[in-house]
Amino acid sequence: MIAPAAGDTSDDPRIRRLLDERTAALARRGVDIAHRAATRPFLVCAAGDDRYGLPLDSVVQVVPARTYTPVPGAPPELLGLIALSGRVVSVLSLAGALSRPLPSRADSSRAESSTATGHILVLRGGIAPVALAVDRVLAVAVVDGALTTEPVLTGGFGADAVSGYAPAPGPEAAHQGGEAGFVVIDLPRLLRRYLPQG
Repeated sequence: MIAPAAGDTSDDPRIRRLLDERTAALARRGVDIAHRAATRPFLVCAAGDDRYGLPLDSVVQVVPARTYTPVPGAPPELLGLIALSGRVVSVLSLAGALSRPLPSRADSSRAESSTATGHILVLRGGIAPVALAVDRVLAVAVVDGALTTEPVLTGGFGADAVSGYAPAPGPEAAHQGGEAGFVVIDLPRLLRRYLPQG
């Protein structure tokens, strides 16, 4: 029979328990890291009667709606232009870009500026500065990426920009502005017909 090596504590129950606890903690840490990698944060907002989620990393800034200058001959979903941090930014109605009903616009033949209500979401990057007008920003929701893959058919020209649906994230949903889940928007697909092709 071979004698245990000096310092071998494998038979010590306290050491065995500590090693088992450490192994379990390391295993949990791997699961937590994998879970964080599989989730995505979305900025949830209301536009008309619908709730939409935009990838949080695509939104640079949220500002209260402000006066914008209409663009003659523009499609109705292009609400106008605003000056923001020394740049001229085009403001699109999110609902309009998705072919959802738009609120009635003031007489577009007037040369003066129109006033918008709600929030403006300034988007990151792109060829030209663009922002989306929404009725209200509701919350930031962190969603399991697997829940957003089923397509949701909303109809209309903007339906191809819908990449799925995220159900409400559980009991905390009521505290984060909501009863239901939200429609997930694919911003590159939403904006491609409004930006110059380069």
